[in-house]
Amino acid sequence: MTRHGKNATASAVYSYHERKKDTAEGEYGTQSVTISRDSARNFDCCCLTLQPCKDPVVTPDGYLYEREAILTNLLKQKRKIAKQEKAFSKQCKEKSAKSGKDLESERFLNAQSSSSAIKVNEPATAVDKSKKLNNFWVNNLQGHATKEEVRKPDPKTYCPITQKPLRLKDLVTVKFTEMPQDEPLAGSSAICTKTRYMCPITHDTLGNAITSVVLRPTGNVITIDCYEKLVKPDMVEPLSGQKLKEKDVIILKRGSTGYAGAKNTGEDLIAKKKGAVLMAN
Repeated sequence: MTRHGKNATASAVYSYHERKKDTAEGEYGTQSVTISRDSARNFDCCCLTLQPCKDPVVTPDGYLYEREAILTNLLKQKRKIAKQEKAFSKQCKEKSAKSGKDLESERFLNAQSSSSAIKVNEPATAVDKSKKLNNFWVNNLQGHATKEEVRKPDPKTYCPITQKPLRLKDLVTVKFTEMPQDEPLAGSSAICTKTRYMCPITHDTLGNAITSVVLRPTGNVITIDCYEKLVKPDMVEPLSGQKLKEKDVIILKRGSTGYAGAKNTGEDLIAKKKGAVLMAN
């Protein structure tokens, strides 16, 4: 007999390759896949387009957006609000007109009932029930569609990620410091490289593994260590010399996966799917 291959059937042992093949085809056992860094959004990518930002802005909560993308989103919300306000005002006018007509009809009926004589002793006449029979082919018990009432719209615009109120003046322009290249290629940009930006003070590389901080007055992005050691003691920006407040410091949110254990994007995350157990004979 020839040597055993991956699909050896003459062996009395259930080989590793046969078990992996049966697991993939029949979904037996637990299947696990390691989540790589490619599944997480990079720290300098837009939360809407998921692409590196060319003109980045940040919200007070630390979410980064491309200026064109977030302005388009806010404008879309404004148009929707204007449409809802128009429908709401139209509904209010219809209600006021309907209430006026109901009031006039009620006055007319009251005037007619008071002027007409009421005959109490008049015998009741028999009513022909055949005339009140409805059409046999029409279902009289089916429901009728009613017009949905329009609610008063909320005039505020919201952040697409946090769903908190967000105004145009709340956006802060972000200024990334590009990493110097030893041999820059003609027509190339920093977006094409893996390590694109650095801290303008310590020249440390910025990335998902390092927490970054945006300083509101200038928009400079520095590392959290640089902020804790150089900026926080005096609350003065070293580059411009401007005084800072606590609200001027915005911690930039890093991209992560949807798993609850994804506290750090550098962790080895594993996705598992449990299936039926393959019983051995």
